[in-house]
Amino acid sequence: MQGIKTSLCTYISRVVDARLSAKTSDASSVSNSFNFLEEKNGTGLLFILRYPSELALDSKTYYELYQTIAPAISSVRTLIRPLTFQLVTIDEMPLEMSQGFFFPWRIGRAKRIVGFSEEIFSTYNFDKSIPLMDGMEVARRATTYLITGNTGSGKTEAFKYLVRTFSKTKNLSKTKNAQIIIFDAKKGATSRWAKRNNPNIELVLPQDGDRPEDYIPRCNAKLSEIITEMNSRQNMLFEGNTKISTTAEDLDVAPIWVCFEEIEALTLGMSPRSTQVQDLYRLLTQIALLGRESLVGLMITSQIARNDVIPIPIRSQMLVKILLGIIDSNSTTYLFGDLTEDIPLPLGGPGSGIVSINDGEHFGIEPIEMPTILEDLQ
Repeated sequence: MQGIKTSLCTYISRVVDARLSAKTSDASSVSNSFNFLEEKNGTGLLFILRYPSELALDSKTYYELYQTIAPAISSVRTLIRPLTFQLVTIDEMPLEMSQGFFFPWRIGRAKRIVGFSEEIFSTYNFDKSIPLMDGMEVARRATTYLITGNTGSGKTEAFKYLVRTFSKTKNLSKTKNAQIIIFDAKKGATSRWAKRNNPNIELVLPQDGDRPEDYIPRCNAKLSEIITEMNSRQNMLFEGNTKISTTAEDLDVAPIWVCFEEIEALTLGMSPRSTQVQDLYRLLTQIALLGRESLVGLMITSQIARNDVIPIPIRSQMLVKILLGIIDSNSTTYLFGDLTEDIPLPLGGPGSGIVSINDGEHFGIEPIEMPTILEDLQ
């Protein structure tokens, strides 16, 4: 990688020098122990260490630098925390300065989307990307979403916003709307909204007097239907499409979105080892693993993504992971591993938290404020 020296790099160097001096370190930019450059294409920041040095190019140094720099530049750059530290080769440098860190960033800060639904939904092309903030969009190649958060974190509103957004996606010729299927054991706010405002959304809800043992088999039967359609689309791509790299979009079929609200309510009181629950997890794993090419998406919400609520094979396939509300070691464990470093977060309020987007265009964990639909506040 290559970089250029800018006034922002000089400022960052001063910030880091002050931090290192407080730790009684002899390393500083003044003594040419290290240097900061902006990556030449503007995608991030390079930290170049001059060897020999008391500093090490390891994860501890990387995340300590992240913690120091991220809040210091947050008004002009959003420093993104990668899931693993980024060690890169610095081009056109002598051997002692040929290795360094790369910190990806976003110019400026993404802002919360606020407005009436008609205004918001007329602004974006949902067949290209799904907007989470003004300045943060998820490419449509990412079709699996996991939202977690404590009670009152704004999880349900985030779920409802994404359901509305998914319903705006269409087939290639723009003649068919997406098929939305909501599984909701609690018959909550999103299901009530769908029943009253969008009768095209299919609701798979428990009937009066249903036990989980009665409801889950109906859920599994519906998921089996979806997987049959998914496999049919894959077969059509295999038999009738001459392209090697392709998706069901070329078949001009509408997307299907499978949406589970508060998935732990579905299996409440049942053993994770029961045949019905295991069948549910097996079917969800198939959709999470194989749904992208067949235009079958999956969204799940949960208060906490424990292994007994969302098994690892499902959780590991979720390409968009959103954690709202309280951000601490307990809440981050299941989504973001050993994340303990501070991330500069929005001021707060419902729908605030952190997000990881794995769509080939994003790099790690970022702060997020989910959209606010004004008519929902009236």
